[in-house]
Amino acid sequence: MPSVLFVLLKSPSEYHSLEHLHKIAGNEKRAAVLFEDAVYFAVDRRRSKELLDIVGRAYIISDDLKARGFSEQDAKGYEVIDYPAVVDLIMEEYDQIITV
Repeated sequence: MPSVLFVLLKSPSEYHSLEHLHKIAGNEKRAAVLFEDAVYFAVDRRRSKELLDIVGRAYIISDDLKARGFSEQDAKGYEVIDYPAVVDLIMEEYDQIITV
C-alpha cells in the first residue's frame, strides 16, 4: 500500500481545516510529523484529535517541543522523535513526503 508522510510546520491557528490532508492522501497509509510551530497541535486537544483522526499516526520533533516549553507528557498520542529518526521515516518508511 502506498504511504504518505505529511510534514507540518505551522501552528494550528494557521490551518483552519486539515481536511485537505485527507483529500490528498485518500485511502493511503498516512502519518504526520510536526516541526516548528506545528507542535502546538499536540497541546491543543481539539486540534490534536482532529489531526490524529485524519492521519492516524503522528510524530513530533523533540527539540521543537522543548523549545516551546513543553515536555513529552504534553504530547499524548504522538511519538516524540529526533531529527535522525525523521530521516529514517523519510528514507525508509514512506513513499511520498508532502510539506503543508
